[in-house]
Order: sequence, then C-alpha cells, then structure tokens
Amino acid sequence: MIELAISSWTVHGALGAPWYEPDAGGLMMNKAEPQPAALTLLELPAFVAAEGFKLLEICNFHLPSIADEYLADLRRALEGSGVTLVNLLIDTGNLSSADEAAWRGDIEAAKGWQDIAVKLGAQGVRLDCGTEAPSPEAIERSVKALRELIDYGASIGLSATTENWRQTSVESENLLSIMQSVDRPLQLCVDFGNAAKTSDKYATMRALLPQATSLHCKGNFTGDTLDVAEFQRSLSLVREANFAGHVALIYDGTDKEWDKVLTLKAHVERELLLA
Repeated sequence: MIELAISSWTVHGALGAPWYEPDAGGLMMNKAEPQPAALTLLELPAFVAAEGFKLLEICNFHLPSIADEYLADLRRALEGSGVTLVNLLIDTGNLSSADEAAWRGDIEAAKGWQDIAVKLGAQGVRLDCGTEAPSPEAIERSVKALRELIDYGASIGLSATTENWRQTSVESENLLSIMQSVDRPLQLCVDFGNAAKTSDKYATMRALLPQATSLHCKGNFTGDTLDVAEFQRSLSLVREANFAGHVALIYDGTDKEWDKVLTLKAHVERELLLA
C-alpha cells in the first residue's frame, strides 16, 4: 500500500527555516537567521491534515524546543489532527567519523533524539550513515554505530530507517553493503534528489528501490514548471519495483512551496495511486 506523506523540510520556508543544532544546553541556532514564519511546527499537523495528508516526517532541526512541555504540545497537535509522525529525521552528527570522541558523542546524541522521538509518539527515526568518504574503515564505523542505535531504538519501541544521503552512503553499492553488514531490521528511504547526485540517478534508483520502504519524492522545477518527463521516468521505476510504503512529497526550494507540492501530488496520484 502506498500512502502520501509530508516532510517538515517541504515547508521549511513557511516554518521560517529555523536551522537549529543540538548543544550542551539544549538547542542553539546554527548559521542562518530565522525568517518570518507563516506556519509554526505546532500548526503543521492540522495544516497537512486539512490538505488530506495523514503522515508526517519532522526534521530534528525544525524543533524550536526540546523541552518536555513543548514536545507534549506537539504530540497533542499530532494526535488531535489524526496525523502520524512516521519518522523523526535525525539530520545531525557523523556516524562514520574517524574521531573516536566525536563518533561516540554523535552516537549518544542520536540516542537523545531517539528519546525525543518517543516523547513525540513517532513510529521511528531516520538515521544517516555518515559523512566520511566510504573507505572500509568508515563503513565499518557506520555499521557499528547503526547497530548500536537500532538496538537502542528497538528497546524503546522505535523502528529505524536509513537513506541514500551523505557521502558514506550516497552511492548504492556502499549503502547496500552497510545495510547488509548491519544485520538488523533497517528500513530504507530512497531520495530522488540524492540519487541525482550520483553518476547515474536511474541506475542508483533501480539498485535501491527493491528494498525501499519509503521515498523522498522530489521533482525538478524551473520556475513554476515541473520537468514532467523526468519526474514520470523516476515514478516509472518506483512502479516497476512494486514499491509499497509512504511517499513523502518534497520540494527543496522556498518559493510557492505548497503549490509545488500539489503539483507533485497530482503526478504521484496519477502514476502510482491510480495506475
């Protein structure tokens, strides 16, 4: 069964692109100044529910607070809107770091985000494999970190997903090798945009889609116009792989975000849901 979802990244312009990073004291702003927000994270569940979406992913850096009171408020907003938080996306840390202290610190920080995911009522978290070049040593560190985090998540009721994303796992052969070596229940999100960063987007997608349990479904826009032929080619690979899972519609820009989402939605419905 295919279900449509929204990521908080899809509306990061409306959220004011807060860009927070974890700090010893809680959260601190990192790099970008926040922009005027048209939508708060507490309002997001009701907004997506009103647009017909019942599944949501939230990037960890979009949480303006990790205080228990705020997390409880956000969980009530999700439950009151009938929206399921399928994944908290842990977008910080480097699980393949060669620096032992930094590597251990990032593992512990990821456990902290897993604890936060539980407080939010999330089904699971998305973990990244790391940012180092995919040497055998980096892959081994990534595997060890993922095993520990998957085991920890399972002990508190969370599933784990990884993604073809940053340097250690952007190439399909490295990601599949990591997943096989982890030897734990580990789901896979296939990101269209990240596949395009490899030498052959479509070969990457063909290699990964048979194991995919979710998608980050992105299209290429020039102004307001979607490259329909390219998007349909990507969706045809999804269809050929007999994909079943949730499809998070994602637009990377901040101009007319929701209009672009609705454009993607129309094509996904026609190519995947109504085919």
